[in-house]
Amino acid sequence: FTSDQFALWRNLAVPKRLPIGAWSHSPKDPEIVREEMVLLTIEALRWFDYWLKGLDTGVLREAPIAYQVMRGAKDNEWRTATEWPLPGTKPVELLLSGGKTGSSGSTNDGFLRRKPAAAGKDALTVDYTATSGTTTRWDNAVGGGFGYPDRAAEDRKGLTYTTPLLTGDLEVTGAPVVRLWISSSAEDADVFAYLEEVDAKGVSAYVTEGALRASQRAMSAPPYDNMGLPYHRAFAGDARKLVPGEPVELLFEMEPTSNVFDAGHRLR
Repeated sequence: FTSDQFALWRNLAVPKRLPIGAWSHSPKDPEIVREEMVLLTIEALRWFDYWLKGLDTGVLREAPIAYQVMRGAKDNEWRTATEWPLPGTKPVELLLSGGKTGSSGSTNDGFLRRKPAAAGKDALTVDYTATSGTTTRWDNAVGGGFGYPDRAAEDRKGLTYTTPLLTGDLEVTGAPVVRLWISSSAEDADVFAYLEEVDAKGVSAYVTEGALRASQRAMSAPPYDNMGLPYHRAFAGDARKLVPGEPVELLFEMEPTSNVFDAGHRLR
């Protein structure tokens, strides 16, 4: 899922379709990647056959949005919609908290909770070997070699906040938003946040991510319908260096996703 596709969907006043697959993020990659590319090719042919050849392929009589639910009840589960965000979506706030979950060897091993906790802070000395991986969307956006392996080792290099065990399945469909207060000894920082699903064995599966350069944290009014998500126009004049030791707020979105977190698993 990419946020730009949804922004285009919301703002183009023309006939449109939006097929959104899990692509390289699928837990069954690469098998599902191949299946999805075939489906996408078929959908593209149906679209162009209608508009360029005048063939009645039925594309305008179908729900215009099709999206895949990762780890859904069915293998390679596709659902359809007429709007995005999905009607009836309920926002849920999860708050960073102290304590020890016992689920991660990270510096803090903090909790992610529904209820506010006591004020506090966590300190991190940045480990520059931390990485998203070498076969991610950052390294291999076009062509083979996708893969998101167990992130448990990478989690240990950063700060983690993990929920207690889920008592039931939980579907997350939409664009998660991250709100952080940080201070730094440096004048700038590239901040990455990951949403992961941790299974009963401690395997931490990538779900989605977001990133923001701290000096570009200034919020702006978007020139288009941005679905209420944080918007940073990132003009040169907007840049504000960090003052070492002075807290600032970072607000940014993660890439849209649709994932079912299984009962007995955790969100991190």
